[in-house]
Formats: sequence, structure tokens, C-alpha cells
Amino acid sequence: MFVLDTPESVVPHTGRKTAIVTLIIGPNYIATWLRLCRASWLRYARTFDYDVIIISQPLDTGSRAQARSPAWQKLLILSQPWSAQYERIVWIDSDIIIGPEAQDIVASSGPPEKISLAVAGARSSSAERMIYLERLHNAQFLPDAEDMVWEQEIRKNYRDHNVPEHDIMFNTGVLVVSPRHHRDLFLHCYDGEDAGARLYEQPLLSHEIIERDLGHLLNTRFNWGIQETLLLYVPEILIWDNQPKHLHPSIIRMAHYLVRRELQNCYFLHFYGAMNLMATLTEEHVFGGTPLDLLMDEAAKA
Repeated sequence: MFVLDTPESVVPHTGRKTAIVTLIIGPNYIATWLRLCRASWLRYARTFDYDVIIISQPLDTGSRAQARSPAWQKLLILSQPWSAQYERIVWIDSDIIIGPEAQDIVASSGPPEKISLAVAGARSSSAERMIYLERLHNAQFLPDAEDMVWEQEIRKNYRDHNVPEHDIMFNTGVLVVSPRHHRDLFLHCYDGEDAGARLYEQPLLSHEIIERDLGHLLNTRFNWGIQETLLLYVPEILIWDNQPKHLHPSIIRMAHYLVRRELQNCYFLHFYGAMNLMATLTEEHVFGGTPLDLLMDEAAKA
């Protein structure tokens, strides 16, 4: 694992063709990643012979970069000198835990010319998406309007970001890309407008991928959102004010149980919209064992 703490940091040549890359800025986020994600990422990288690169400082420190979310800076990774040594880069948002049954994401990806990623909302049925939207917006919709309401939501997200509308959007929290083929596209999107809305670079990057016919669909298990599960079964967990003591302990226990079960269902479990829950988790909540148990498991495999 390589930690890049300055824009000038160097990644030595390892001979590996693929690197997992993420950006983690701030001590709280770094501590959460180390506590919950590090072991699963390194285990996955060893299994499939990937490097892991953690960027711990902004790649762009200019005033424009500081005025918008660090999420935009994923669009700079393909123009870093170290990226040219890799055939593929797997971008993974830092709020993702990799499941124990996760398969090789590059083997499931398209040709290098394509950007492999999942469609937002694809993990849910039409009925589940309707429930999700009703609880998200505290509203009720007609039963026969499921697909129409979802499409309207997607189109509204594009409009909110001043981006041309489409009837689907990709989730850009997991991407398999090629420095050779996608560097210029990423830089083009990085120069785009930040409308200040909550999805950051995702609508613009989705638009460009759709317009250029670059998308290759990944199995949604590679980008499985826990937020959808929580809204269906324990919506209280998503509306608290970051004070778990205000919730009944049974609600928190149920949320922790659902995280563990969903980690068995998916390959990559994504905590977008649920960082408050992630802050309450321990390795025992996630993997069903104590840190010592996990350490002994790793020693037995060595």
C-alpha cells in the first residue's frame, strides 16, 4: 500500500497492471478507513494482485478546488505521473468496505477503451425504488407511476447540476478506467462547473460517458449502497443528528446486523448517505468477529 501525502509523491514501479486508488482527506475519515476498510481492501488487493494507492492530501490546492468538494479530485488521478504505469485504475470511494466474497472487478470490466461502472439505483426493483423515493422525500406516489417517478428524479438530478438530462445516471463511486484512454476526458470534466448540489462530479461525468458511449455496466454488487437498505428497514438511522444515544439501541443493533448481511450479499458495500452509521461500526459489527479474531484468521492464512 502506498500513501501519497503530497502532490509530488512517487509510486514505485511494482510491475502490477492494476491499482486501486482512493482519496481520504481529514483525520476522522482516515481513522474510519483504517478501522473499517483497510483490512478488506488489502486482502482484496492481495487476492487479485493489485496495488493500493491512498491519496491523503488534495491533488489540487488552488482556490477553485478548495471551494468545492474533494470528490471532484478523483478526476485528476489519471493525469498524475504515477498513473501511467498502470493499464487499469480502479477508483473506489473511501466509504466502501469490500466484502469477503468479492470477485475480480477487472475481470468483470469491459475493454480498456470503456469506463466500467454501475447504474445508480440498479440494485433495487422498481417497487423498492418507489419506497426509497417516498421515504427520501416524505411523499406518496401512485403505484403505477414507479418508473416515471424514478426517471423524473434522475432528470431532476441532472438539472440541479446544470447538466443535460438523461434517463439514467451512473454511480461514480466505483470506476474501472484506463489512464491511456480516459485522462483527457477526466480533465475535461474537472474543468466543469460545480453547481453546489449534492452529487458533485457524478452528473457531469455520467453525461460525458453517455454522450461518448463509453459505459460498460458492472454488476451492481460492485457498488451496493447500504442507504437503500436502511431506508427500507430502519429509516430512523438516516435522520438522526449524529447522536446515536437519541435512538433506541435496538435500532442501532438492527442497522449493524443489516450491514453485516449486506456485506455477504454484495462485493463492495458503499456507505453514501450513511456516513453517520459508518462512524458507529467496529470490525465486529462488520465481519462478525473481534479484531483479534480477524488477526488470527489472517495469520492462519499466511
